[in-house]
Amino acid sequence: MDVDMNDETAEEKYEEGFGFEMDRKPMSQGAEARIFKSMYLGKPSIIKQRFAKKYRHSTLDERLNKHRVRAEVKGIMKAKQVGVETPALYFVDGERNEIVMERVEGCSAKEWIEKIRKENDEKEFKDNLSSFGILLGTKVGKLHAASVVHGDLTTSNVLLRDGNPQQIVLIDFGLCSQMKITAEEKGVDLYVLERAIASTHHDSEQLFKSVLEGYEKSGGKGAKGALEKLEEVRMRGRKRDMIG
Repeated sequence: MDVDMNDETAEEKYEEGFGFEMDRKPMSQGAEARIFKSMYLGKPSIIKQRFAKKYRHSTLDERLNKHRVRAEVKGIMKAKQVGVETPALYFVDGERNEIVMERVEGCSAKEWIEKIRKENDEKEFKDNLSSFGILLGTKVGKLHAASVVHGDLTTSNVLLRDGNPQQIVLIDFGLCSQMKITAEEKGVDLYVLERAIASTHHDSEQLFKSVLEGYEKSGGKGAKGALEKLEEVRMRGRKRDMIG
């Protein structure tokens, strides 16, 4: 069941509690959240739980976690509205800072890229990367055109439904920003993706070139300004690297 909620409905959903305990099995844990495998009304699901950080002041920590849960819910919904596939939202528990959402079966783009690297010759590998990059860039462009910045674009946060590179699902919107988005923020979003690709996948320059090709086609009127800011951010990054 794909949940289509406006901002008011999102707030209502956010404030509700489950009212019952869901069975859960640990899947993974990152710096900000734990992921559990579960079932929701017979549907394969995951529970994403933002946990307390002991090094932060408790009041600030709780406020930050709630803000990021809300940001993720709204980012997922907004992306879906503009044609960018995201996991279906099933439930949000504001008391526990948990989101119950669809468990997307397949693999991450990170896993897929390394898989096709091993299975294809150099030309086939680059051709596959180019096709995938254009599609990914189109998705990012649609987000930016709708005034949504993801905030953590990496190939780990791009899922491929059933392992199909034509079925891209974006996840992890906890750091996303909306509304009054500047060209600088869009440029930084692209730069984060570029650095993630460069640091994770060797000999994959073609991938980001293709991302930018797709981005230009779908990024709307702001695409040109975002790409100019990307170049400025790159220059600042190179300067920092030189200075150390």
